[in-house]
Amino acid sequence: PIPTCRRSFLTAAFDAMAPRSSALPCLLAVAGLVLLRRSGGGDAFVQGSLRGPAARSPSVAMAAEKKDEGGDRVQLKVLSPEGVGVTFTVSEVILPSASGQLGVLAGHAPMMTALDIGVLRYKENGVWKPLVTYGGFASVDSNVLSVLTNDFEVADNINMEEAKTAMEEATKKLEKADSKMAKLDATGAVKKASARMQAAMFASGGKK
Repeated sequence: PIPTCRRSFLTAAFDAMAPRSSALPCLLAVAGLVLLRRSGGGDAFVQGSLRGPAARSPSVAMAAEKKDEGGDRVQLKVLSPEGVGVTFTVSEVILPSASGQLGVLAGHAPMMTALDIGVLRYKENGVWKPLVTYGGFASVDSNVLSVLTNDFEVADNINMEEAKTAMEEATKKLEKADSKMAKLDATGAVKKASARMQAAMFASGGKK
């Protein structure tokens, strides 16, 4: 039987931000179940991936970047299964959701979405900053954006030359992949390397 847990349990776990890795697999399962229920059961799976909310076009994401809400009002919490986490007070966030870029501003309606490998961008004190996330789930409730990700990486810790080298190697592996499993692994490596490069370039550019 599937255990019944309310979303408040997930939110409380994020608020604690304590390194209790044993509880996180349950949280991932709970997040998946809630997402499935909101997406319509088995139909939530499309070619092996989860459907998120309706994808927003790049123009919508850009509009979110330009809009000024006059102050940081969203609390962004990012947590990995190992219990490593960071918290920021921001004005805007753009998530790499499974269905495209998704902008979050203060006052956003409660929601949950699956995340893809990509660059999460957040605006702190008027400055946009990048954070690489490697899949997971995100939920919004009462101006608190909680992100439970398989792993994440701060852009300042990414070496651009190493990221370029990793991208080249991943691309070569993808070209030489001769099985579905090899192609799947190589594709994941390319997406990860690409996200790291984008984050490093974004950080070095000092975008505002």
